[in-house]
Amino acid sequence: MSSKTAITRSNSSFQKYLDWLESYDFPYVVLDWESNNFDDIKKCTSLILTGGADLFPEFYNDWEDGKNRGDYIPERDGFEFRLLDYAIENNYPVLGICRGLQLINCRLKGSLINDIESIRGTNHRKIRPGEDRMHNVSIKSDTLLHSLTGLSSGIINSSHHQAIDRLGEGLMVSAKADDGIVEAVEWEEKAGKPFLIAVQWHPERFPDKSSPFTRNIVEKFKEVTNQ
Repeated sequence: MSSKTAITRSNSSFQKYLDWLESYDFPYVVLDWESNNFDDIKKCTSLILTGGADLFPEFYNDWEDGKNRGDYIPERDGFEFRLLDYAIENNYPVLGICRGLQLINCRLKGSLINDIESIRGTNHRKIRPGEDRMHNVSIKSDTLLHSLTGLSSGIINSSHHQAIDRLGEGLMVSAKADDGIVEAVEWEEKAGKPFLIAVQWHPERFPDKSSPFTRNIVEKFKEVTNQ
């Protein structure tokens, strides 16, 4: 019987994640901050942290970002911080997607650029509802991401307005956009640590389903989930 991955419920476009996993016959259990079913992670052997609402800025020491407190879901943040802690402590493979990358970075004492368009003058938002922006990404050699994709560069989808600023402890950047925005991270020292890949793009809704930026990632993650 295949092992299952735990996947956190996103507050947006969540069905796309489930369709993606189901297309690879990848069993999953949904972890939901509202039902607070934390213990269900113990039925699984890996963790996927999904996209969605911005992280509450106080979690990375940004106190003034011009948004209302009601625009955030701090209960989701806290729930997912606990899940990430459990996953790391129990050597679970972890995959972070978009917000998931940002959450991993913040939990490891990193910080975020709260709006890259106004602060860095570059736009990574979707073009319109249902249409992601597309741009180039460069992958560092001698990284896990490079070994997974077999690529040194390529076109990925983009739908975010925040990005990593100060890198979290123990992480390394494995991919960047041409404008310098961090697009992927992994453990710097991998020995003795569980598998971890976090990407700023959305593999679950990648236009080319055969692209290594989606297929190779999910296939490898399924493999390590079953080990």
